[in-house]
Amino acid sequence: MKKILLTLILLSTSLNFYSQSAKDELLKQNIEQIVEELKFMYHYDQATREYLYFQTFDKSITDSIENLSDDLKKNRLEFTPIKSDSLKNQIWQNYITPMDKNHTKRMIEITKKYGFPSTERLKKYSEESIDFSPLILLIHSPFSYSEDLKKIAKKEKEQGRMKKCDYGYLLWHLNGRSDFQPMLDNGYVMTKKENGTFDLKPVDCD
Repeated sequence: MKKILLTLILLSTSLNFYSQSAKDELLKQNIEQIVEELKFMYHYDQATREYLYFQTFDKSITDSIENLSDDLKKNRLEFTPIKSDSLKNQIWQNYITPMDKNHTKRMIEITKKYGFPSTERLKKYSEESIDFSPLILLIHSPFSYSEDLKKIAKKEKEQGRMKKCDYGYLLWHLNGRSDFQPMLDNGYVMTKKENGTFDLKPVDCD
């Protein structure tokens, strides 16, 4: 009985290793196409959301404003949030929410075929500079995909393709963003800043 159990364990380990190697090899073969597609989805995701706050698609401007202090941000009167609730609703309904759904569906397809395309895995195989995080696409996933994504994310974490902190961050979103415990259970710590507010920091992500 012990020999049978040991054989089953070894077989399971071998199959998992083969699956991991196969997905890595497949990602390596198609890395350029995957990076281009992920980059497009990421920048679309960020640009449409940033437009709501700055009314510009110029990333050099939005990045520079986001790096300012709150007081200095208020002085950038030429780049202010959209005031019209009607326009904001139109942007969400026509340009953000539908594409969040499309991006989520595509991320699920990519993950099932190649494994979760983490920044680390992309950097491993791509010669391009990877300056974006595909995880954000799932952080903006519609809640109707939450249960499916929980199962997928758990598997990806167990297979070593999703870091613990990424897993915790995603669980926080999938559970409704009402409780930080999934993050605290997965590599984050909460620290108190000088102004009395609290901050979550990733410290143990491997």
